[in-house]
Formats: sequence, C-alpha cells, structure tokens
Amino acid sequence: MTRDLTAPAIIMAIAVYLLWGTFLSHDISWYLISTGWWLDGVRIYSEILELNPPLAFYLTAIPVWAARVTGLDPTATYKGFVLVLTAGSLIISQRLLTSEASLSTSARRAVLAVAAVGLLLLPIGDFGQRDHLFSILFLPFLVMNLLSKDAPRPVRAGVAMWATFGIALKHYFLLLPLAILAYQVIARRSLRPAFKVEYLVMAAMLVLYVAATVILHPAYFASVVPLAMQVYGAFDVSFLVTLVRARFLILVLLIALALLVVNRARPRSNVVAVLTGSAAIAVFLIQSKGWSYQHIPANLYVVVAVIWTAVTLSQTRKQWWPTAMAAVSVMLLLVPALRHGPYQSPFAEAVEPYFTCAPGERSFQIFSSTVSTGFPLANYANATPANRAPTLWLFPGANYRLSLIKDPAEQAIYLATLKEARSRVLADFFRTSPQVVIVDESPHKQYFNGAPFDYLAYFSKDQEFAEAWHKYSLKGKVGNFAIYARKGCDLPDHHGAHRSVAS
Repeated sequence: MTRDLTAPAIIMAIAVYLLWGTFLSHDISWYLISTGWWLDGVRIYSEILELNPPLAFYLTAIPVWAARVTGLDPTATYKGFVLVLTAGSLIISQRLLTSEASLSTSARRAVLAVAAVGLLLLPIGDFGQRDHLFSILFLPFLVMNLLSKDAPRPVRAGVAMWATFGIALKHYFLLLPLAILAYQVIARRSLRPAFKVEYLVMAAMLVLYVAATVILHPAYFASVVPLAMQVYGAFDVSFLVTLVRARFLILVLLIALALLVVNRARPRSNVVAVLTGSAAIAVFLIQSKGWSYQHIPANLYVVVAVIWTAVTLSQTRKQWWPTAMAAVSVMLLLVPALRHGPYQSPFAEAVEPYFTCAPGERSFQIFSSTVSTGFPLANYANATPANRAPTLWLFPGANYRLSLIKDPAEQAIYLATLKEARSRVLADFFRTSPQVVIVDESPHKQYFNGAPFDYLAYFSKDQEFAEAWHKYSLKGKVGNFAIYARKGCDLPDHHGAHRSVAS
C-alpha cells in the first residue's frame, strides 16, 4: 500500500507547495464568509441570497468551524479539508484496485498517479470548487465499477455514500453514475443493476437530501429557484463557445476511445471509463457557461479514461507505447494548468490599498455582476462585505430580458425582479453603512449582453439612498471600477437591519 501511494503523496506535496500562501477562488472565498454568517444565525436563501443548494454550506461549515476552534486562517483550514478528502479518495481507490488481480502493480500505480494529478494539479487554479469536491468524492465509485468483480456489498454501500456527497452538490453530476448504470443495464440486458445496493443507497440519500432541503430551507424552492429560472440564462454562452473550450478534453477522450477500440481484452471496464469521461464532458457542455472550474470533473475523468485504457492495453500486448501515449495526453492538459498556476486576484491586490481603516475594522459593498470582484477581496483585505449575495446576479438577466420584450405584462415581471434586487442591495447598504463602495461603471458590463445599466443611477431613484450617497466621494478607479469612500471606521452591524428587503 505504501509504495502504491508514493507517487500520489509526492504529487500532493507539490500541490501543497504550489498552494501555500495563495488565494482560494472567488466562489470558495464567498462560501467561507457566508458560511460563517450562517453559523452565526443568518438564514441562507432568505437573508443570504445564494443560488446553489445547501450542501455546499454544510460541507464548508466543517473547515470554517475548525478555523474558529483552532484560530487558524479559514483559507488554510479549507485547503487542508480538501486535501484530507483527496487523500481519503485515493486510499479508498487504492484498496479497491488492490483487489483487481488482473491489474499489474505498475498499472495500478500508474492509475493512482494519474488520478492524483487529476485531483491535485489539474484543478490547481480552482482548488476546492464544488466541481472539485465532486471529482474527489466520485473517484472511488468509478474505480469500483472498473473492477472485473463486484466488491462486497458493505464496501459498495460505503463508496456510494461517499460519492453521493459529491453528486448532491449539483444535479448535473448525476449524469456520471447514470451513464455507468445505463451501460450496465444495456450490457446485461436487464434492469437488475439498477437494484444493486450502491444505486439504492445513492437514490435514497438524494431523495432524503431533497426532502431535508424542502423542510429546512423552504426559501430555496420558494424564492431562489424561481428567480434563477427567470434570469440565470443571461450567464449562458453559446454551445459552440463551450465546445471550443472543451477541445483538448475531447481530443484526449478520442485517444482513450481509440485505445478502447484497439484493446478487445477488457471491453467492460474500458467502456465504463470512456463513458464516464464522456459524461463529464457532457456535464461541462450542458452547464453552458464554459467557466474554468466546470472543466474539473472532465479533466479528471478524461485522464483516468486514457490511463485506464492505456495500461490495460499495455498489459494485453506487453507494449509500452499505449502508456506513453496516455502520458503525453495527460501532459496536454497538465501543462496549461501548471502554467496558469493557483488562483490569483489582481483586482483584490489593486483595490486593497483604498481601505484606510485597520484590517478587521473594514467594510465595503460592491455593485457588480461578477463574484471575482467582491471575493477574494473581502478575505484578502480582511474586510466585511455588505452584500449578502456572492454577486448582484439578479440584475443582468432581468435587465437584459427587459430590454428585449415589449409586452407590458412581461415587462412588469422583470421590473418587479429589478425592484426586489435593488431592495436587497439597499437593505445591505443601510444595514452596514459600508466604508468603501466599489461600482462597476463599464458601459458593457459582464453578463448584461450589451444592455445598458447604471447601478448608481438606478439605486439613486430611491430617495433615501440618494441622500445617503452624499456622504461618499470618489477616491480613484481600478479598471472600470470606481472606488468611493465615506469618512469613519465604524464597523457594520451584522445582524441589525435599518431597512427590510421588502421596503
């Protein structure tokens, strides 16, 4: 076991070195702060306007709580949490692969090494994203389905439970186990695989998760989901754009497919590996965003597919070239990932000097449709963000739709959405009286699809805000963002509200 995990341990050490002292991505930085609010009693979905289902909060609560208990930086505890999950999945995968008698020691170690690369180095720029957590937690489930014989029932149940915590982070991820199940049903010409313990456990956990969300967080289905369905399409890009962004993944998958066709000795496991890689690419394409972190599952499961098909072919033919081809394929994805390196935030570094109050005594609000402008700025500057949302995500879609439609009844719907969004932002503004306000003044704001929108002009239609805004003066600009500030270093009131969202 120790020798099997030597290469993964070295790869993990490299990842720790690369991640040391770096930012976490904007989404994770938001979750670290918003989860802290939630632990302090602020309600998610009614007071914290988050788009994603609650499991991300529950998982993030573990490292946030650990940071509070130990006094460590939450960023460090979160990185440690992800590394522990990764080590757990690699150890489980190693134990499963050890039971595969037909797999040589060198082949097993090659698969584990490439899996470690896919879990630790390929996602280095988006380390810890929900897509990364899914990739980590689902790996043993895939490995279990690559084996020539079923693992014992308790093992399969446990692996399914582990995987389901990842699948439940996004409904898109369900496509991967469904692809494996569909192949098993077709290959055996029977529905019996659907009643295997792993799928029953997975189905039961997902049903319980949905039921628990309905009971514990009714605002998610009552408010957030309808709003998301109404406006979130503004963040979509064309299918052609996402296809172009997946071109290297598709190329590596085609290499795995070619190796599968050549090797007839292990058709079942090779098909499962390639199908899982295909499903992961489909998840990326279906989301229609093309964001870098959405590559992570496809990155991992495509390289696992290519290394699995390669090492099994190398064993069958006793030739080295398939494994060499797989190594070149992995490098095709690894080189750009390492070139870009860990997440960076030039915006946070440029804005931080505008805070004149001491770290920990700072507050700010940002009027922007991009998460990356508010976070990790809040974490880096040790400043309290006013917005109880990762971004002003309601404005782009509602404003864009409003610019397209002529029907008064439909216009009224989007005008109401904009009004509600403004009420939320201004409630945050009056609750905190932020020391610094950062405003996106770009004439072509991201995700607005060319529809013009002026935050200050729209917010100033509210008389109370217009009067309060006289306290702020322009201090400078960072790109298209204007930096305003008021006098004083008084801290925001986290729980008191001077104005309700419904006002």
